[in-house]
Parts: sequence; C-alpha cells; structure tokens
Amino acid sequence: MRKLLLVLMCLCLASPLLAQNLIVNPDLETGNTTGWGARFNAGAIQVITDNPHSGIYCLRDYNRTETWHGVWQSQDMRDVTELGVTYSVSAWVRTNRETPVQVSITMQYGNPDPTDGTQYHNILSADIGTEWTLVEAEYTMVDNGSADATFYLEVPGDANAELFVDDVFFGVNDLKAGKPYDPAYDPVSVDGFVGTPFEVSAGVYDIRDLKLKFKAGIDLTNEENIVNPAIDSHYVYLQTGAPDDPNLYLIDYPLPQESLDDPNQSLTLADAGIVLKVGTTYQWQVEMVMKDPNGIPYPVNSPNNILGSFWSFTTAKAEPEILSITDHMLLVDGGTEFTITTTPVANNYRWYKVFGDQDVDEEGNFALDDDVDLTVNPGSIYSETTTKTLKINGAAPDGSDDARVYAVAYNGVPGELSTMVSKPSAVRWFWAPRLVNLYAFDEAYEKTYEVEVEVEEGVFETQERTSMATPDSISGYDMVLLSNDTGDDVPTLVEDLPPAPGIDGNASSLKFNNPRANPADPNNGDTQYGEVLEKWAGAYKDVTISTWVYNNGSSNWNRILDYGNDTNNYMMLCMNSAGNPINNNARFSLKVGGTERNLDAGNQTLPVGEWTHVAATLTGSTARIYINGELRNTATNYNSGDPISYGPATQKWIGRSQWGSGDGYLNGQIDQLKIYNYALTTVEVGQDYLEQSQKEYVCNLEIYDFEDYDTNGNCLLDLGDFASMAARWLEDDRIYPTEAE
Repeated sequence: MRKLLLVLMCLCLASPLLAQNLIVNPDLETGNTTGWGARFNAGAIQVITDNPHSGIYCLRDYNRTETWHGVWQSQDMRDVTELGVTYSVSAWVRTNRETPVQVSITMQYGNPDPTDGTQYHNILSADIGTEWTLVEAEYTMVDNGSADATFYLEVPGDANAELFVDDVFFGVNDLKAGKPYDPAYDPVSVDGFVGTPFEVSAGVYDIRDLKLKFKAGIDLTNEENIVNPAIDSHYVYLQTGAPDDPNLYLIDYPLPQESLDDPNQSLTLADAGIVLKVGTTYQWQVEMVMKDPNGIPYPVNSPNNILGSFWSFTTAKAEPEILSITDHMLLVDGGTEFTITTTPVANNYRWYKVFGDQDVDEEGNFALDDDVDLTVNPGSIYSETTTKTLKINGAAPDGSDDARVYAVAYNGVPGELSTMVSKPSAVRWFWAPRLVNLYAFDEAYEKTYEVEVEVEEGVFETQERTSMATPDSISGYDMVLLSNDTGDDVPTLVEDLPPAPGIDGNASSLKFNNPRANPADPNNGDTQYGEVLEKWAGAYKDVTISTWVYNNGSSNWNRILDYGNDTNNYMMLCMNSAGNPINNNARFSLKVGGTERNLDAGNQTLPVGEWTHVAATLTGSTARIYINGELRNTATNYNSGDPISYGPATQKWIGRSQWGSGDGYLNGQIDQLKIYNYALTTVEVGQDYLEQSQKEYVCNLEIYDFEDYDTNGNCLLDLGDFASMAARWLEDDRIYPTEAE
C-alpha cells in the first residue's frame, strides 16, 4: 500500500480558469433551485423529478406570460469569468410544445452608465420541442464597461411555453485547452452516484471499488496528435478528507503515458489504498507531468506541468433510495402491477396501502401509523409484496378495491436496528374503469358535514354545517347546494324542461338562478353553486365529463364544472368562454401548475333556451369535446399534467369558477352529470347521447371522410347522394382547345 504525500492545494485560491463549470447547481442534483431564479420574479420555477435529462432532477420554468420570462443564474458572471477567454456554453433543454419553439441562451449586461441601457447578447438560439436537446456554442465575455453580467435561458418563440433545463455548462473547454478532459467513473449507479457501499461492520459502510477515469490532453501545436507527446505521466490530487477538509492531496501513484494513440487513463483508488465515505462529494484534479526539451520530466507541482480543471463526484449512499415508481393506472381485467427502481444498495422491499393520508413524519421519512402493511395483511388481491413489483389481481370492477399504494426500500433486514430505510415512494392510485359519479338531480335532502375554516391567519378549526344536498348514486360523493353571497338562496331541483324523455325516472334538473342585470358587472347577480366534498373526486389520469345543459344566458366564463385547488390547478368545463358579445362557446380546459390547455367546441354550441348535451374527454395528452353526441374538436397538446397531478382537490365546484365572481356563476340548468375515470371513445359518447335523447343517430366525425359525396349530410352514402351525382352524369367543367377553322 502506498502512502499519501501531504501536498496541499487549497480550493479557495483556484483561478476561475481552473473551474470546469462556472454554473451554480448545473445539474439540479441538489434537489432545489439553488443558483437559479425566475427572471425578474416573473412566472415560477421548480425542481422536478419527472423526465430529467440525467440524474434525478431537472428545472421547470412555468407560468410564463411574456417571451422574455425565463430562468437565470443568481451569481454575477463577471465575478467568475475573465475577458479574452473563450468559454464553452451548453445545456440540455426541452419544452412542452410538440411543434418546436425558439429557445435562447442570453447574457445580460448592466452598464454603469444608465444612458447606455442594458445590453443583451445572444449566445445561441434553437427550435426546441418536447424531446431533450443539447444546445451548445462558444462565447467570449464582452468588454463593454458593464459592472455585472447575468446568464439566463428564455423562450422568445412562445410566451406561454414551459421550459425544462438540465446539465448546464459554462466554462473552459478542457479538450480545446489541451488539459486532461472527459472525467468518468466506474461504477456509476442509475441515480448518478459512484462506487458501491461496502459494509465494514453492522450498519457501517464505505466505498472501496471506485475507479477514476480521464483522458490525456491533446497536442495544441499539432491537431493530428491524439495525445500530447510531451506528456510523461499523470498524478491525481484528491480531496480525501471531504467533506471537512477542503484541501486536495497528491496521491503517490503515478500514471505513465505509454501511448500517443490512446488518451484513456484510470486510477483504481483501492490500488492506492484509498477508502472513501459514502454519500460524500469529493473534488479531484489531474496534473499532467510534462517533459523538458531533453525529454526529462519536470518534478511534480512544477509550473511547467499542466493542471486540469477541478472535477467532482458524489459517492453512493448507504441509505437506499427509491428513484421512480410506475404511474397511476386503470385495472385491466381486475389486475395490474406497480414497479419501483432503486439505488443498488436496496435489498429488501415492502408495499403499503394508504389509509387516510400517507404515513410520513415532518421530514418526509417513513413512519408507519395506520397505513396497511401488505406484507402482513395482503388481502386477496395483492401479491409479490416484498419485491420491487407489486401485483394486483382480481380487484372488484365496481371500484370497491380501488386504492393508493406505495413502497419502502431497505438496506438490511426490515425491523433490525442496523437496517437503513428509504423515504417512501410516491403514492400511486389504481382504479377499476367505470362510471364513478352520476348526479341525476332528482332528489335533495338535508346534509350535515364538517369543513376546515381558517379562523385567523394560519389557524384552522373544524366546523359543522348543514345544507341541502343532492346524491351521487354511484360513489356517494353527494353534492351540497350552496350560495356564495349573504342570502340563503341555493340551486334548486325543478321539474320543468326535462332534457331527455328517454332517461328512466328523470323527474327534474338542477337550476342555478344566477342572472345578471349587467353581465359586465361581476357583483351584480346571485351566486348559487354546488360543491362536492370528497377530496379525490375527479382526480384521475384520464377522465370523461358528460352532462346536459340548459343555457339561460348570462355573462362570460360561466362554469358547468370546475374542479381544482386554485387558479393554477384545475379542470373546467365552461358554458360560454370569453367573447364580445357572449359567444356561448363550450370550452374544456386543464391547467396543472403552468400553461392552461384549452379546447373550444365553436361559437353558439350552447344556444340560449334549449337543452344541449356536452361531453369532454381526456386520455394521455389528447382532449376531445362533443356537442349532442358528435365530436366538435380535438387537441393533442394536453401534456402538462392531468387531474390526478393536482389531487386531492379542495374546490370541486358545479356552476362556480376558481377565478372568483368575475367569471360569473352558471345561469341555467344541468341534468344527468356523469364523471368517468377513463376516456369514453367517440362511439361511446355518441351512444350515451343517443340513449338519453331518443335520436336516430349521430355522425362519427372522428372518422367521417366522405363529405364530398354525402350531399344530403346524413352521414350515409344513400340513394339520395347517388341521385345527386347521377343528375350530373357526364357533365364536365373542362376547358378544351379552340378548334381550327
């Protein structure tokens, strides 16, 4: 075993030119937004785990409303860069736009002379879609007398697009500088950490198998040389005392450069007697020992040698981590399965079913209270409860077995004191596909229920209230009937205007009496609405909303249904989206934290004074809206989230908007409100309408492609169409040449 030479290099004295990456938190693996901010505090940013480019995290920029909104670095780039130096700039970016939009990286310079104004220098621009794309360029800081410089990314091609950022680089390109380059590690786990924890004693771990790899510098005087022929050997400096000791120590283990064709070098730390701590970030650096004109190598730490950039790595943790879990899903024939991915150290697993809220402490650690341990009490539908994959079979089609499940991973035997436990995975729902809610609005009763009321700032108490309610005949998510003004007038059941004689037992509908004498005045009129108290109502991956609506005419933005938490998280079906004059345009919208997705059915699709059947579906990123059983419009850009993403919802309203009284309350009647936890097909929506309307047929406009031949517009090629064609048999609209005389 070789000893360590006590040669110290203080990190804090390093020149910026030796720092490989000048970006703070470039890969977001801190798990927070350190180093980044929303530009001018406009819009919002967050660190997410959904589809990062690498590692666990990436950055999301959302709620943008201007093209110049974006994300920027909090540090002043003047403090970490030098004039005259060419820097390499790169980033992995994607947007939520299927049609690519322009993304730019820009440097903003603030001049000391206010008359000169702020200057903006474009570093690069590219059209970016939903796939991760590497953008890169070279850039030299501008000598314009500015006191500060700010690095940022923006989307000038779309004011509302969401931007996702990962693995940003701004620094000297080691390869082009002739330095050691391309650091790598072996082994690397799926979470990006390096090395394998080795159990020294019960519950005590270290790292003993790590290999550091890099490539020798190129010859800047002759680009044909893969390796600089003046290199004699390499020494590695390592922060062996991390995290407490900031210094780099020279490892007395030289790596000779034996080939001019192969730049690859590696050092197995165990060969040098190096043992590392688990879950620790280490800095390291390579010194290329060069030869003098006589071929004699310069001594270690000679100014004639070439020092590489500071590199860093983080060793694997002994504590297991769950990196991902299968998404929420519908059962197929009563069965499905959920799978987790974990860090390699995990060797035991347990699955749990949520009872109430997931059992965690204030730090998010697993703390079993009343959740059901499926390894102890699996019931009849769960199996493989101690593996990475939980299997579910034979679940009831009526939804009585629907549940939320999650996993916990262990390093060691569960229950033993030395065993390390992961934080629990995200919770996942499974549902039997079905009609979940049916509000027939044929009966009402007095309901007593509890609500949480904020009695003073940050202080809540449970209060008991009594209101009229109307039942949900499927799941019991009964709807209470309320008013948001000082009166006690609430929606009422009325027997007039039955929408569909074909509905068995359809006796009445729910009337919202919210007329406005002045539709432009948000405070002029009543505020009757309905509320569903069940917190998970409507919170699914896919969904169908189907109902009959009688439009009595009112202001814009009257909601039929609006389920969500606030103005950034909701799903809504609207009776008359904005227009001047009011256009009675049905709209289906979804907003999850960022950009609202909208789908309109067309002007006057909900005419005043008659019943109209409206349905909207969401499956994956595709939304559809139907009027009287026929498909009116389709959108494929609903890819920013789904209703389950904001669940459980706190404000599930019928006839009322998340945006307040400015949108107006529903003025009209609704009947036969249905919610499914999956998307009905176009055929199923049509059949649902026909069963309630006693119409003979509706046209399948999803596949309709013979409008040139269907002259009578009945969605059928019949004798009438043939007769129209035959009447013009052998007629033509040709132009012929003039005959010669």
